[in-house]
Amino acid sequence: MSDAHFGDARLSKRQTKLVQKLAQAPDKSFPSLLSDSELEAAYRFFGNDAVTPAAILAPHVRATLARMEAEPVVLAIHDTTTLSFRSDGQRQGLGRLRSSGQTFFAHFTLAVSGDGTRRPLGVLDLSTHVRDDGTTDNEHDRWGEQVERVAVLGAAPHDVVHVMDREGDDYGLFAQLLSAGHRFVIRLAHNRLVEADALGAEAKLEQALAHVQAVAVREVELSPRPAGNRSPQQKRLHPPRAGRLAKLALGSTRVTLRRPRSQPRELPATLSLRVVRVWEIEPPPGEAPVEWVLLTSEPVESVEQLTQLVDWYRARWMVEEFFKALKTGCAYEKRQIEDLHGLRNVLALFAPIAWQLLLLRSEARRAPEQPATAVLTPTQLEVLRVFARKPLPENATARDAFLAIAGLGGHLRRNGEPGWQTLGRGYEQLLTLVQGWSAAREVGKI
Repeated sequence: MSDAHFGDARLSKRQTKLVQKLAQAPDKSFPSLLSDSELEAAYRFFGNDAVTPAAILAPHVRATLARMEAEPVVLAIHDTTTLSFRSDGQRQGLGRLRSSGQTFFAHFTLAVSGDGTRRPLGVLDLSTHVRDDGTTDNEHDRWGEQVERVAVLGAAPHDVVHVMDREGDDYGLFAQLLSAGHRFVIRLAHNRLVEADALGAEAKLEQALAHVQAVAVREVELSPRPAGNRSPQQKRLHPPRAGRLAKLALGSTRVTLRRPRSQPRELPATLSLRVVRVWEIEPPPGEAPVEWVLLTSEPVESVEQLTQLVDWYRARWMVEEFFKALKTGCAYEKRQIEDLHGLRNVLALFAPIAWQLLLLRSEARRAPEQPATAVLTPTQLEVLRVFARKPLPENATARDAFLAIAGLGGHLRRNGEPGWQTLGRGYEQLLTLVQGWSAAREVGKI
């Protein structure tokens, strides 16, 4: 992120220094990390009208596109997260969430490998919006706008599959994606109108799905979903559950969706698409059965195509992990910035750091025996060998590196898997050591 351009060399230089500082301690507050003069300079930087999230994020986006070139298929996973701040002090430009606190929403597009490894490749786009009593625009429009911004980055459309959860269920968005030739997988939230026969008789989607036969059965590990501090709407959409191994049936059909009466007449009257139904067989007593209805542009004639499409949708969970890295590993919601403009700029600065934490943890879990160089630079690995609490093996793996970094953050192996905060602290220590190591090497002391 050292080559961002703001039309002022001083701003670019200041951003480079900030990135170096914040990457060393992603979970620390600005006052505890920066000197008084550095803190004042940081606040001026974030509040400068010439500094924008797009300019800050641009170098990372270019690096993400470069990583995508080696991938036959890339999943562009879209999702929105709520960023909440305590009500102690009024921040300008933010909305309110329920009865207390202030909030705004961030919509990210995360690039993930589509080859089954789910390797996070980086952030492609970021937008934000505020919801308040005066909001009149359609929030669904932002999904389509972000798809188009990703499209103009230059990645070949046939290599990118857009993946969205139920918030992406919008007829206008479906029409836009089809018209532009985009590939997509979107989970449906609504029981939409469909044509029941060649004469155009009207029916509901659930009636068409009732005739879908299972052509494949898979066992899938479902992660636990605690109630947490989520809104009633989120708890309704995503009920709390215990983790379990679920047996899922898969089937598909083609449907013709009818344009809802609430949609503009300029949109096509009908859209012909494939729908995949995924439902749980024999759920545990007292647990709601899993069921996904996925709308797609993709062919699903074979069992292989069907299972691949379901796996692409399941990769959507990576963006949820990215949000955890951002909120917990980088402690974003604890930032004491006084207005929305500054908070948006800070968000863009932390997004690549959150991606690095996500890459480190996800790859160490997915392929623990791969070389440590898959998640660390040669210099980082060299420094880790010197300062790790426990000596690294000669052929260190990604798992070895992951645990060694967490150890720098205070993690003890007997305590189970490291959390985001511990990993963030360990990564902070590693980058601090790397900076000192590089400086010593420059003056010939190493």
